[in-house]
Amino acid sequence: METKIPAVMISPEKALFFGKKVKKFAPMFKGMAPTLKQDLLQASMDIDYLDYIAAGIIVTLVLVGLMVGVSALILLIAIKKDLLTIKIEAILPVLILVVPGIFFLYFLNYPKLQATKRTKLIEEQVVFATREIMIKVGSGVPVFNALLDVANGDYGVVSDEFKIAIEEIESGVPQEEALDHLARRVPSQSLRRTIDIMLNAIKSGSDVAGTLTLINDMLIKKQQSDMKSYAGELTPMSMAYMLISVVLPSLGMSVFVILGSLAHFNTVDIMYIIPPFLLMFQIFFMGMVGNRRPSIGV
Repeated sequence: METKIPAVMISPEKALFFGKKVKKFAPMFKGMAPTLKQDLLQASMDIDYLDYIAAGIIVTLVLVGLMVGVSALILLIAIKKDLLTIKIEAILPVLILVVPGIFFLYFLNYPKLQATKRTKLIEEQVVFATREIMIKVGSGVPVFNALLDVANGDYGVVSDEFKIAIEEIESGVPQEEALDHLARRVPSQSLRRTIDIMLNAIKSGSDVAGTLTLINDMLIKKQQSDMKSYAGELTPMSMAYMLISVVLPSLGMSVFVILGSLAHFNTVDIMYIIPPFLLMFQIFFMGMVGNRRPSIGV
């Protein structure tokens, strides 16, 4: 399976290969991502965290080289066209140092972002998967067979995780231990709590079907509560959107033009900044609303 890591001008496989050459420097950057090891596990990225950091170092160095080339080209053109100014000289260090630095931070946080995406995918299906296990176990089907049905079902990431657990059980790992591995591997708190409670019921000899019924009801109520909370957040967020994207540009610019004319201040250059700012704000706002929306499977 293709390794999925963010890479620039170099393939992920080559980044991991050459990363082994600088792996000894990787522990120096562990403090920048203290949860990286767990994030890689929950993102289903089968990479050692030190190998991942080392690959990030290689990709960042490649990006530094690319930025040096771009900066040299800009500098050459500026000198040839006699356009070299202090502004251009100030931009070049930003390209060479700041851009690769920001990318390296993104690289280290990439597994956390992937784990967050997987959490949303799991939350959309966890209620349905739990309900199937509940129905199967309640009708007398063994727990293993119920888990196998979920693994072979159409529950997306949830089915994928249960397939891994089934493979472990079939290879000789005890059922309880395989489920415990699953609970530690998934990023979803809902699925983790479901597996933990189910494990306790199995170990104590309690009614697993009855326990799963309670879990299913709990998950449904939690998702309904999350949706109500999200609906309550939309009102102040929409008001803030209207204020920043509609009221401030119209009334604010009118006041700014009037004050600028009185103070003999040129407002034309400032007005060119407003449309890009509004575009960036709207993109940011849509992303924020989408990210805050809870994953609902009921």
